[in-house]
Amino acid sequence: MQSRPFYKVDAFTRTALQGNPAGVMPCARGLTTEDMLAVAREVNASETAFVLPSREADLRIRFFTPTQEVPFCGHALVATLALLAELGEVPVSGEFARVRVESGVGVLPADLVRTPGGLRVDLTQAPPAFRPCSEPADRILAALGADPADLRTDLPLELAYTGLWHLLVPLKEADALDGLLPDFRALAALNQDLGVLTTHVFVEAGDRLVCRDFSPVAGIDEDPVTGTASGALGAYLVRHRVAEPDRPITLCQGEACGRPGRVRGVVSGRPGEPERVVAGGHAVVSMRGHLRLGEMG
Repeated sequence: MQSRPFYKVDAFTRTALQGNPAGVMPCARGLTTEDMLAVAREVNASETAFVLPSREADLRIRFFTPTQEVPFCGHALVATLALLAELGEVPVSGEFARVRVESGVGVLPADLVRTPGGLRVDLTQAPPAFRPCSEPADRILAALGADPADLRTDLPLELAYTGLWHLLVPLKEADALDGLLPDFRALAALNQDLGVLTTHVFVEAGDRLVCRDFSPVAGIDEDPVTGTASGALGAYLVRHRVAEPDRPITLCQGEACGRPGRVRGVVSGRPGEPERVVAGGHAVVSMRGHLRLGEMG
């Protein structure tokens, strides 16, 4: 039997037991894909990250939900780099350090930035892409348990990508967002038909965006705080001229799950033409231990 260090890290928060928890195994060399999936099922976080050596970058990270491997996960990457910095495995000698991470969507740069609130991890996501939504609004709203009157008509239902595909759904009021009662079986079928990992629903609330994210197709009914969806939403907002390029966007999520968190997004480019997407936040270790793998000797 082998035993390996293992951590749970809460991402997009500075408060333990808030934000989005990720499992992190900082030394996964020698584990098979089946081993990693078994660990992810046991941990039962929305995603678990496994750190491996890389020939192309400073390190490689593989990401697993309890049911499948996914090519990329924003909150688990933030959690992993914050942990590695705390352990001294990623040195941050001054106010800033850059790390190149090999993932399932290629090699991505991440910046570790010292702030008054602690170390923040800023991840440059994959270049944004968009597709029109091919499903009728009635089907989407029915799966979400939303009223047609709640849907904004000045913004489109659209699929957006910055590493993973998401269906973006704009609503008018926070009460409508709070009152969603999704049919998760119908939502999983919808996401599968559209080829997206999550349905990301949002409202504007003053100087911030408030969001909820549903991913039953990946075995996660509701994800507390979602890094890739936040990046995709930031790109969508610049594309539709709701947000200005290079101005930080605050995205709040997790209140409905009792795990509030906050993502800082910055999208560069030109009005209507997003180019570079950065989503970041803080993280805190909430659990430390060891996982035993294999049969007892």
